Amino acid sequence: MRHTGHHGERTAWWGRNLQKWIPVSSILRRLIVCEREGTIVSSCVCVIIPNLTRGVRPYAFVENVVTRADARGHGYATACLNHAKALAQQAGCYKMMLLTGSHDPKTLDFYRHAGYSSTDKTAFIQWL
Repeated sequence: MRHTGHHGERTAWWGRNLQKWIPVSSILRRLIVCEREGTIVSSCVCVIIPNLTRGVRPYAFVENVVTRADARGHGYATACLNHAKALAQQAGCYKMMLLTGSHDPKTLDFYRHAGYSSTDKTAFIQWL
């Protein structure tokens, strides 16, 4: 696949800086935190990513959902995930994806209960 660059040169699309074609400003990054008495007790990262499929609708990526051990079971992580979902809906996202490194059945059940499926996609990670 090829396209014409800014100065009429022919370049492979993968050989160019993505920011030249999709401005960084179109990527929404949020660190969502939940506080208890002025202390952060839970957080997650939500990134809204531009997309060229699904009617050019973006999708949301959620990761690093963390809750202090003494604050678990009080709805703080659920509040963070609900806020991420609201951001994704406001941005017109067609899906949300969540990655976790946890294999703890309680954690996985928490994500399933929050509406995430572990059977729809397969994730591959390449560490840098």
